Amino acid sequence: MSGGVPEAGQDRLLVERVVDDAGLAAAHALRLVVFVDEQGVPVEEEIDDLDTAATTTHVLVRDREQGGAVVGTGRLLTDPAHPGEVHVGRVAVSASARGTGAGATVMRALEEIALAEHAVPGPEGPRTVRVLLSAQVQAIGFYERLGYTVAGPVYLDAGIDHRDAAKVLTTSS
Repeated sequence: MSGGVPEAGQDRLLVERVVDDAGLAAAHALRLVVFVDEQGVPVEEEIDDLDTAATTTHVLVRDREQGGAVVGTGRLLTDPAHPGEVHVGRVAVSASARGTGAGATVMRALEEIALAEHAVPGPEGPRTVRVLLSAQVQAIGFYERLGYTVAGPVYLDAGIDHRDAAKVLTTSS
């Protein structure tokens, strides 16, 4: 995943973990276009202190066919007080890359990090991690196709209807 390694079946898409200010700036730039410009989220709600917290991990997805342009991003929030649980958020895909698998690639990368770095031993032996997210109602089908279970009422977040979703990931051994 890191260092621009192609995802299986997605040779045009490269995933990288954000490790510096330039990577975070690239994530912010895409999020500003998608959430602020396209969806009308106030900028002060989009960029927050969690972006730079030591417990936050960001990923970028670049498209070789677009000259390595950043076409997807997302972040993984963790809280040491809640081991075995993570929260995915700020998943954004550029308009030019919607329908290319970029969103699924972002989610797969975040899930791989969650499982590798935040899973805890389960009662039966395999390690598990519970991935939580707040899904925009218009994106619920996308998350359900990725195996997330949507539950609970619709609520407003940044003026957009959302519902909670969750998925439990388990190691193979």
